[in-house]
Amino acid sequence: MNNYLDMKQVIYLITILSALVSLMVGCQEDPALYTEADGVYFGTKDTIVNYSFAKYPQKKSDTILVPVNVLGNAGSSDRNFQVEIVKDDTLYSGIEGVHFKLAENVVIPAKAVVGTLPVIVYRTLEMEAGKVVNFAIKLKKNTNFPADGIARGQKLNINLAYIQMPATWGEFTGTITGNFAGYRDNFGTWTPTKYKLILDALYDKETGTTITEFPGSRFSPPIIYNQYVAVVRNYIKTNYPGNYGKPGPILTDPDNSNLPIQVGPANY
Repeated sequence: MNNYLDMKQVIYLITILSALVSLMVGCQEDPALYTEADGVYFGTKDTIVNYSFAKYPQKKSDTILVPVNVLGNAGSSDRNFQVEIVKDDTLYSGIEGVHFKLAENVVIPAKAVVGTLPVIVYRTLEMEAGKVVNFAIKLKKNTNFPADGIARGQKLNINLAYIQMPATWGEFTGTITGNFAGYRDNFGTWTPTKYKLILDALYDKETGTTITEFPGSRFSPPIIYNQYVAVVRNYIKTNYPGNYGKPGPILTDPDNSNLPIQVGPANY
């Protein structure tokens, strides 16, 4: 009899526990998706994008593809997002239609949380003279993306340039930084005219690019650096033989007392 009652109690307890477990499971909410309103933000690594035409000396224009991310969920259809130019003549020198142009009708594709903003940039004479042109853009809320995205990704500064001295250039004597490019046995003192000549000499027609920097020490440079110097020297001798005392054209440097440009070794 006692065994029978004990068994009934066990069954009763199991029934109660099962009911409680079912109740607890039923009360749990299904995992929810992001329920706030969606927003967008620029997906660049930094809030500043630096673009130089130096690597592409034959290009007069190019397109920067700026990633734009969604803070929220993917949509079932394409969703338009809006961008506007930051207006401040005291901070920004870039002029829309002259230095840059923003693509129109840009969207985050259906079933995606990443899109792209194409920014067309133009190389101008002032850049070739050494000026850096800058402008800024920012995202604008709309019905598709009414919420704020990540705060630091709402505005993007873009700097455009062509002829700028690389930070790794170095000096003629090689006694301060010891960097390769500026040392007298290599390219020597940096000037805009000499640098443009180097870019032209090292231009690769197949890739449409050139070599813009030569980071490293003059004491143990990559072997290819010496080949670069030889290529530039031969380019000068072929196109401007007068620079080496031969009959023919001469290319002088208005940025350095109109001296003829020589490299490997450099005369200045």
